[in-house]
Amino acid sequence: MSASEFTLLPDIRYASPDGIDLYLDVLGPAPLPTTPLPTVVRIDGCPGWGPGDRSSALLPFANPALARAGFLTVAISVRHTGQAIFPAQLHDVHAALDWLHRNPLGLPIDPDRIGIWGQSAGGHLAALAGLSTSRSRANVRAVVTISGPSDLLRPGGAMRIDRPSPVTALVGGDVSTHREQLRAASPIACVSAGAPPFLIIHGTADETVPYEQAERLHRALLAVGAPSRLLAIPGGLHNLRDSWYAVADEAACFFAELFWR
Repeated sequence: MSASEFTLLPDIRYASPDGIDLYLDVLGPAPLPTTPLPTVVRIDGCPGWGPGDRSSALLPFANPALARAGFLTVAISVRHTGQAIFPAQLHDVHAALDWLHRNPLGLPIDPDRIGIWGQSAGGHLAALAGLSTSRSRANVRAVVTISGPSDLLRPGGAMRIDRPSPVTALVGGDVSTHREQLRAASPIACVSAGAPPFLIIHGTADETVPYEQAERLHRALLAVGAPSRLLAIPGGLHNLRDSWYAVADEAACFFAELFWR
């Protein structure tokens, strides 16, 4: 990544829930324009809603690919399950969206053209945020979810709910007493008419989050008349290794079609 190609504003504190500082990084074209740009938020894939690495958004096939396409990009950290249980993670995403709406640094953010994307746990939170933007002041207009779970009550792969797992950790323990919380944490349960356009990308051989999770979300969105495209990666595993540049191109084209037309 060439320093002269991008403007990077790292380590901006956007919220401090329960005294836990949360940060975001802004990456955009250099120099930053004075006119508002469509803005895309990336949520780290963790793994499993655990401690994440926000800096992974600087990989060339992540936010740099979108900044190169003319977007302002934002990478956010959220509380992990060792710090707080659901819905804390979703509240953090909403807090970041509210920060974008307030725009305290005077960045070239277009609040009417905000997209969100993420992979795995980040894709799950991106989908939830897109389906619940009435809780924040900045509406999400487009969602890309990559290898993300959509129904936490339907186990498969590493999504175990009959024993301790990342899914049970998300809601704080025994699923028998947290089923409604798991349902509320499932994007498929939040689908309703008026949902923003979705691009769902998933490997057909995903060993962690079964491909069927993507199919179910896609069908649910179409059933309420929401625009949805399902892009299957034949033979793709959960990490979609060797496909990331193609995935980034698809995401950039998806956001561009919605925000630049």
